[in-house]
Amino acid sequence: MKITHNIFALPKSLFWLLAISNFVFAFWLESRFGSFWAWDITDLADKHAVRLEDILAIAQFVLFAVSVDMGIRHFVVRFNEKAHDKVPAILVQAVTIICYGIIGLFGFIVMYDHSAGQLLAASGAIGFGIVYVLREVIADVVACIQIQSDGLISIGDQIQVRGEGSGYYEIVQMDRRMVTIKTVLQYTVRVPNRRFINMDYINLSKQTTEMGARRILEIDIDSGNDADRVIELLSQAAEYTIKHDHNFFPWYRAFLAKINNGSYTFFLVYECNPTMPPIRSNGIENLSIARFFKLGGINMNSTVEVFKSSEIIDTVKNRLKDVYRLGVLKALSTEQVVRLTDAAQIVNCRTNQLLIEKGHAADSMYILIEGGLEVTVLKDDEQIVVATIWPGECVGEMSLLTGEPRSANVRAKVNSTLLEITKADIAPIFETNPELIDEISAVLEQRKAANQLLLNKSIEPEQMAKDIKALAKKILKFFFNKG
Repeated sequence: MKITHNIFALPKSLFWLLAISNFVFAFWLESRFGSFWAWDITDLADKHAVRLEDILAIAQFVLFAVSVDMGIRHFVVRFNEKAHDKVPAILVQAVTIICYGIIGLFGFIVMYDHSAGQLLAASGAIGFGIVYVLREVIADVVACIQIQSDGLISIGDQIQVRGEGSGYYEIVQMDRRMVTIKTVLQYTVRVPNRRFINMDYINLSKQTTEMGARRILEIDIDSGNDADRVIELLSQAAEYTIKHDHNFFPWYRAFLAKINNGSYTFFLVYECNPTMPPIRSNGIENLSIARFFKLGGINMNSTVEVFKSSEIIDTVKNRLKDVYRLGVLKALSTEQVVRLTDAAQIVNCRTNQLLIEKGHAADSMYILIEGGLEVTVLKDDEQIVVATIWPGECVGEMSLLTGEPRSANVRAKVNSTLLEITKADIAPIFETNPELIDEISAVLEQRKAANQLLLNKSIEPEQMAKDIKALAKKILKFFFNKG
């Protein structure tokens, strides 16, 4: 026998052999005993010793019952191979039990009882008692049939339960009695089918379009804050998370939800992989929000103020200390970053303004403090965006360290504030700490290797060591005419 969609069925050739055997057996009975039907050749009610006719009569009913069962299974298997909505195995099993029960009852009546009324009355009373005793089991089986017939859930589906027992779960198993679900913390829970079917849940895996789990972050800040600015930063934080973590889906909403006495409540609704525990996904989003709020000049103390770079220059410069670890400068110490902060210049770039032009000679780099930049290259007479620069990231570092011409155009996506660091600013630090050149070279080459890995191209450790030495040599030559 074979299994198709978890339904047992005979192969086509054996099924037709089984069906034909019913006719062969009936004709043999007629030739041997003068009747096609088993109930005409024996009567089990006369209390005689077991005879060949009795065995043959029972065998005919068994053969017929098996043929009917296999006929139903054969039809269902063929139907499931072509249909989109499959007939569940448990429904076939229920039909099998009913078929055997009806054929067995008919055989008992015609060969033994001869009085259907009394038998039906007795079986009805017994059946009522059995149903009452097994009411919960029957309710679970019926619920299982409904779950599978309606295609409500499948193994591997991700669901979000609302109300009592709310949370995110994965369907890992279904049987006649229970649905087994796994929590985001990998705990396994078994829920009776009758209870599961009454749960208030959303099947995230069966949405018309691919959707993840939609979760809400609530942020309370002082009402002295610029609401539009906060929404802008929340949106930017959500976009950054989507860009850098494949577990977050490209959908979000940021809006002012409530105005309280002296404070605003903002909501960030985002979408992520349902297998992520909420505490983890919220933590990742909160880290991005904290980063963008800090770089955007939002003070998260009891009173929140937004500082504009044109008003308080020192505030903008000091933000370099919050972000230098995100880029090439992470090899520097805090004291060295403070020295750079004093020397750095603030650059304001308006929307669509060209900050860096490909091919131009330069010896400086920029660290984005507020806003957003786009890196573009010319392709078929059109500027194509190949990368996005987020607050905290830097651009133009190769020109700063090696004097190489700019390799791409960089344009402001929105009004942006940057800090410019030149060769003259960082040279004194290299003079007193030459070992930093090797460390910065390693940072740049490791970042290059990570980018190559995203393209399924790995760099061997020996090759990376050579590349680090080659880059350090370039930097030394550019700054000190050495190497």
